Amino acid sequence: MSVPPLRESVSVSVGSNVWLAGTSAPIREIERVIAHLANANVNMVIHGESGTGKRILAERIYREGPRASEPFISISLEKLGEAEIERVLFSEDGGALAPSAPRATIYLNAVDVLPLRLQAQMALALAQRDHDHDVRIIVGTSAPLEDLMRLGRFRRDLYFRLAVVRVALPPLRERREDIAVVADRVVEEWCGAAGAARPGLSRPAMAELMNYAWPGNSRELEQTLEAVLALSRGTEVTPERIRAVLGRRPRRYAAPDVFPLRQLERDYIAGVLSSCNWNQSLAARRLGIGRNTLMRKIKTFGLRAAGEAA
Repeated sequence: MSVPPLRESVSVSVGSNVWLAGTSAPIREIERVIAHLANANVNMVIHGESGTGKRILAERIYREGPRASEPFISISLEKLGEAEIERVLFSEDGGALAPSAPRATIYLNAVDVLPLRLQAQMALALAQRDHDHDVRIIVGTSAPLEDLMRLGRFRRDLYFRLAVVRVALPPLRERREDIAVVADRVVEEWCGAAGAARPGLSRPAMAELMNYAWPGNSRELEQTLEAVLALSRGTEVTPERIRAVLGRRPRRYAAPDVFPLRQLERDYIAGVLSSCNWNQSLAARRLGIGRNTLMRKIKTFGLRAAGEAA
């Protein structure tokens, strides 16, 4: 079987994406990372579970920096065999790391699967191109490279060339207050693209979303909502439809003290307020409560808009 040319092995997302939306402390930190790193010509490692948005973060850093007019090449190594990896990275006929390749930002997903032989070749290629600083490498991995390095499965010289900066993307279950924000924006974008009337997310439906562990992270949330919206046909989204799409998979938080009702209510209200840009009248209508009731809950839960002083 012939090896596909590089242009068939890469893909670039040019649209906006909602996976990294939210107001939680981890997302605010990610925004600071983007602001600081977009203009920095350094290689970096992004660590996170599948579906957390590693490539999306890489693309944002690329688009918001001075390299935005240069090529962005995204390669998923886990989908390629060893011969294919060698071709798309090192071939003189269009390899991303070949000396003749253009100045680019290269995102390599699943760099932990790279065989040791090709790791040595990659370290050498980066050393040769470092003199001109004409390539920027951003790698994504769900496996801690530090652990692989200690086990002898990842080369130290390559690790230190790549991990000039290390960024960790938290799983969605660790930033539950963002679930409502991501969900609301997925609904908005899906309906806009489909030209469909925007259905309401009932309070029980949102509670269903927030009371689920999301092992597939933001990707799973987005795909679940897309399926639910296709079934809803403009009517209000119900928890029954969500459960039907999820297939009642047993991945919920089991212990009541892990996901207390008070915390669920706080996170839900915070997410709705954020999706309404803290327009309290609009948020109260979406929540189905009076504005005075909402104001009391904001005070009770100590909620504040992003950037508002404590």
